Amino acid sequence: MTNKINDKYIRDFFGIDDSPEGDEELAEIVEKLIRVKFENGEDICTIDGEPDGMFFLESGTAIVLGRDGAQLNIMHEGQYFGEYAVLAKQKRMSTVRSLGRTVCYKMETEDVMKILLKHPNIYGELMKRVYSQVSRKHSQVLALSGMRKGILQHPSNVAPMSKRQMLVQYGCLALIYLLAAVFIPKDTVAPVFILPLLLMLVYVLITKRTLESLIVGGILAALLYYRTGLSASYADAIMETMASPDNVFTVLVMALMGGMVTLIEASGGVTAFKKFAESNAKDENGVLLTSFGIMTLTLIDDGLNMLCASSATVSVAKEKRVVREKLGLLYSMLPTVLSSFFPLSLWGIFVIGTLNLSIRENVVGMFARSIPFNFFSLLVLLAMLMLCTGRLPKIRQLKEAEIRVKNGGTLWPAGSEKYLSVTEPEMWGKMSNVMLPIAALAVTSLGVRSFFAGGFIVDSAVGLTATLLFMFLLYCAQGLLTPEQFMEHLITGIANSALPIVMYLLTMCFSSLLEQLYLNSYFESMIGFFKGFVPILPAMTFLIATVLTIALGSSWAMYAIIFPIALKMAFTVGLNPALVIGAVAGAGIAGEKLCIFTADALNVGTAVGCGPGAIMKIRVSYSAVLTGIAAVMYLIAGVIIR
Repeated sequence: MTNKINDKYIRDFFGIDDSPEGDEELAEIVEKLIRVKFENGEDICTIDGEPDGMFFLESGTAIVLGRDGAQLNIMHEGQYFGEYAVLAKQKRMSTVRSLGRTVCYKMETEDVMKILLKHPNIYGELMKRVYSQVSRKHSQVLALSGMRKGILQHPSNVAPMSKRQMLVQYGCLALIYLLAAVFIPKDTVAPVFILPLLLMLVYVLITKRTLESLIVGGILAALLYYRTGLSASYADAIMETMASPDNVFTVLVMALMGGMVTLIEASGGVTAFKKFAESNAKDENGVLLTSFGIMTLTLIDDGLNMLCASSATVSVAKEKRVVREKLGLLYSMLPTVLSSFFPLSLWGIFVIGTLNLSIRENVVGMFARSIPFNFFSLLVLLAMLMLCTGRLPKIRQLKEAEIRVKNGGTLWPAGSEKYLSVTEPEMWGKMSNVMLPIAALAVTSLGVRSFFAGGFIVDSAVGLTATLLFMFLLYCAQGLLTPEQFMEHLITGIANSALPIVMYLLTMCFSSLLEQLYLNSYFESMIGFFKGFVPILPAMTFLIATVLTIALGSSWAMYAIIFPIALKMAFTVGLNPALVIGAVAGAGIAGEKLCIFTADALNVGTAVGCGPGAIMKIRVSYSAVLTGIAAVMYLIAGVIIR
């Protein structure tokens, strides 16, 4: 046996004691273990394959792949897999593929079942271990790895449309396009940008499909502007959008950021903070403050900081009897808020890219100046600090949860069982493998261009390129990843960024078309009207943008519509653009926190082991109060700030 899969490991795994009978059981199990080697890219077991045995990973690294080929998990030496299919007598639920050379111990299905039937004590221990981990291995991994930036799935889209629904829906769209092409003159001076904007809004409210709605509105706008036919017009618009240097820059940065986050996860980074949490979290407040700190340190991506914090604190939170609803509130409110303060986060990159259409110079500086005016995010930050220190006023649901736990009940509400998670048996991550790349990103993004230009220039593309080179040396030198594995994870991360990239390009295309359809001229002609409402415009913008985000189910879709309009309005009437940016940015986050069908609750519920419905009720309650306070603050700011 090896150092990792040794006698002690086998005894602990099967619950075997040190008695003579236990020694016989151990010898019998060891005799059945077959040492098997796998080369890079070789499948150890395949999805829908027959359950031919269970595996113990002696050395190397393996990835778990879903039906669509997407990576769901990464496993290192000392982990095991394949046991669920063997015991449940079901086909494999995922593919496990070797990264580099791996060595496993395999126990054939027949041998597993013979040992379990012969030794009931081993059967009981194994079943307890296996079924306690089913939630983590399947529900947690699938939910957390399936996070989608920028789009929230509405429950009405679960069932496919009928043929009749498709005929009515797309027939109406075809009729609208035909009427617009025939009856609207090419050189009209009327504000025709209203038509594609209205179509996009109506369509997304009816269908709750964000990407499709941007395309539907964009096709009409392109048809009205280019007049080269339906498909040719939209193709021309997309090509023009993709040809913009600003858009090329943003797409590159988003892709590289996706690769960086995936590489951090592949290095074992999501487990890196566990020992830190266990040594510093002395009580409930300590657990919450530790989670707060970990999420702050890893704010480059809201999915990454949630994974790092939840992986680090899940065991100590159980030990310190932390009410799961409290953890759920913290995790559902804080990650996006923290990312909204950091221009190098994926959220910040998207917003800055969107602002590029309306602000041509010093966009990063304008983004930074808008942060003090992002009142909703600042209020959430204050509220979560109060939660972590026990000073946040408790709503009824939190009070009831605390009473439940105080009276000896479970840490989680009823119905949370399938979301409960347990920790991995081993620790592989290092904090340095997470923090050094993040520090390198900040330093190189701010320093490289500035050094050569002799002035202060922020270039996240240069920073990400330099950081990825640094990560290659860092991870490969430690043996965490081979060069081949590094490139595979980098490509996987870039591929995982496809959705936000498509969302961004459609957003830019739609916004650019509205501007070409005389959006600017219209607002300039309305300057007299808007000047009469300047003091209340920030509050109105915040509330309208919040309601629109709730209706769309996506802050990114709302930004595509509101940012160009709100900034044109601000420049027209002389309103502080930083105040308007802060209002719209905060509204996007507020709207998602108030949206009842957000996927965020499911992701958070899986991360902390709590029913998403309970988290959603608490999150919406606090968000509604904070949204009201933020609206009042914008009303005051509109009066005193110009």
